[in-house]
Amino acid sequence: MAKRGYTRDTIRGGASEWDVSRPLSSYLRLLGRLLAHPVAFFEVLPRVPDPRAPAAFLVFCGLPAAPVWYLFGGLYPGLAALVLPLPLSLALAGVFHVGTWGGRHGYPVTWRAVAYPTGLFLPLVAVPGVRWVVGVGVVAVLIPVGLAVVRELPLRRTLPVGAVLAAAGVLAALSGGGV
Repeated sequence: MAKRGYTRDTIRGGASEWDVSRPLSSYLRLLGRLLAHPVAFFEVLPRVPDPRAPAAFLVFCGLPAAPVWYLFGGLYPGLAALVLPLPLSLALAGVFHVGTWGGRHGYPVTWRAVAYPTGLFLPLVAVPGVRWVVGVGVVAVLIPVGLAVVRELPLRRTLPVGAVLAAAGVLAALSGGGV
């Protein structure tokens, strides 16, 4: 028997998955749940390697992120916000997966745990005043906590990877003048 919602006819996921049939309300519900109860959000995240729901979610996340990035950064950052969420999440998941080698689930589940926080906070990262707080918070804390829950790893294995990635991102931006 298939997991709830995973059939040939739909890409709906489990209780914490993004629902393609109700994109806006599902997006807002996921954002609220991830902000209010991040551990509970990741506890019910399906541990299946099906990439359809997270990939569709990341494509949808580019839609609210693009106007925000356009408003605060201009045309090219706005266009980049449409196409970069998926490759960015794949690259982040690769680094997190290698850095936390030996967890219970493979790369597709690691990517699933990285995709949702990355997509949800993309519009917030565009705002100059909150860019660094949100970016560092997501990469250094939220994603490592999610990986600890989803991949059943201790926090002492996931938090250092997030801290190194967040520090590298901040140093790269400061050295390149992208403050």
